[in-house]
Amino acid sequence: MKQALLILSVLGMGIAQTSGAAITISQTNNTITNTSVASNYGSSKNIYSTSSGAYVSSNDEISQAISNLSAQAKQKESRLSSLNSRLYAEKQQQQVNTVPDSNSAPAIAAARASRVALSGSSGYCARYVRKALQSAGYEFTPNPSAYQYATRGTLDKAGFSKISNDMPTQVGDVIVYDRSSKRPHGHIQIFDGENWISDFRQNSISPYSGVYAYTTWRDSKYVDDASASDRNIYLAMNDK
Repeated sequence: MKQALLILSVLGMGIAQTSGAAITISQTNNTITNTSVASNYGSSKNIYSTSSGAYVSSNDEISQAISNLSAQAKQKESRLSSLNSRLYAEKQQQQVNTVPDSNSAPAIAAARASRVALSGSSGYCARYVRKALQSAGYEFTPNPSAYQYATRGTLDKAGFSKISNDMPTQVGDVIVYDRSSKRPHGHIQIFDGENWISDFRQNSISPYSGVYAYTTWRDSKYVDDASASDRNIYLAMNDK
């Protein structure tokens, strides 16, 4: 009997016993109750009832009841493991779907920008990138200055989301540099998969020799929605 109680303790079941009181052993929705009023709970007079309506009175029967509860716990553990595997597979698939293909709007805009890029700067980065975006179907009111595509919410209204500058770059991403005393109009550029393109093909992510602040924007259709992932996990965990 002591061994059985030890097993119950390891399984995390609640055990309460006082002389002349009832003993209750429970796990999840299963309950084993000692209806004996004897102080010696190991005596043959003990009668235990379970939530399923079965009655046990011997150590062997108690051990069997414990085994049944343990089996149910393992089934739940197996089900949770299966759900985790399914969620992982869905996340991997989602990551695949967040990469623009050649027929997507981001890729079309980037290809247009790359195709008409000049060999050197003409000073009209906003015009070139704007035309590239519009050629891909993005709708917005043009701005006279490059930095305004970020500050006026133009890219946001066109269907872009601001992302971390540290995220890996992908086709169609747009970067907008803030304006400064030396660069009053700021700068805007788009990534074609290999290079950053504005009105010309840049040698690096920055067209400047100094360090300037900027924001990175990506078509919202290709931005991973963390809140949606949380909802999927919640729904999966409650799936019956």
